[in-house]
Amino acid sequence: MQRKYQVAVILLNYNSSDFTLDCVDSIIKNTHANLSFQIIIVDNNSSWQEYEKLDKLKEKSEVTVVRSRINTGFSGGNMFGSQWADAEYYYYLNNDCILLNDCLELLFRFSEQNQQVGICSGEMYNAEGNYEYNFRYFPTLKLKLLGSGLLRLFKPDHYLNKRIQLQKPTKVQLVSGSSMFIRATAFEAIGGFDTNYFLYCEEEDIALRMLKSGYFTYLVPEAKYQHFESKSSQSDAPLKLPFLKEFYISLFYYFQKNYGTSYRLAMQLFYFLKTIRKFYINKSYATLALFIGAGANVNESLRFKQKMGSLTNKKN
Repeated sequence: MQRKYQVAVILLNYNSSDFTLDCVDSIIKNTHANLSFQIIIVDNNSSWQEYEKLDKLKEKSEVTVVRSRINTGFSGGNMFGSQWADAEYYYYLNNDCILLNDCLELLFRFSEQNQQVGICSGEMYNAEGNYEYNFRYFPTLKLKLLGSGLLRLFKPDHYLNKRIQLQKPTKVQLVSGSSMFIRATAFEAIGGFDTNYFLYCEEEDIALRMLKSGYFTYLVPEAKYQHFESKSSQSDAPLKLPFLKEFYISLFYYFQKNYGTSYRLAMQLFYFLKTIRKFYINKSYATLALFIGAGANVNESLRFKQKMGSLTNKKN
């Protein structure tokens, strides 16, 4: 079936419309005129004042703005946006990113020339304009116990050194959820994002399912973008207990789904022991350790606490 566009860029907006406006401007400014693309903005139930800021985008022919009545998180919001897309590739991009060059054309051309590519992304720069690595490893028990440095001795191509800036397109395990350029047919064949995830681990899950279906993930350093990360959802902040809980809810669901109960229990024990040792730093770690030990009950998910003012849809 012929698709109308080559690329559909899907952005989530949650009380961060100024970021969204800058992101859209960078896409339109940097994308080559020969590439056909659409931009779909999903407002994840922002305040009405924030939503009204998007009105000026409705005049742009490339842009479609849709609004969700509830915040469905990263997976749910992006799946909702996908229903409005009619393109060969879906580019799931954080709204707090700007493109520094013609990412759409570069990632599109690379994917067209390499049919085994399911997901790819560009080189990332932080808010200060400094290079940051944009690939990660699958969270496995051997990685946690042995570390990437030791595993790299046996599989150097599988555990790339994050300190070395890549110079050419390279196969990686997974890329940051802030920028994922995905082949639409492959994405649809595996059912898209798993909406059981609300805020974390979506990129691990989609990359693993792509891999099991015969598609690989690549980092394409020629494409470059800047990510102004949302600090409100960082999982390493000791006092952000709701977000830490959300992370472990997603993580243990990921282990249960992809590796089974025994593996999930082993990882649960590992993270319990790792977290309980930090209780002397902050009492929140003791609370978190008990939460982990009890299995990270999904009833504590931010999905069910929609009125929290700090709720965010950003990916780190």
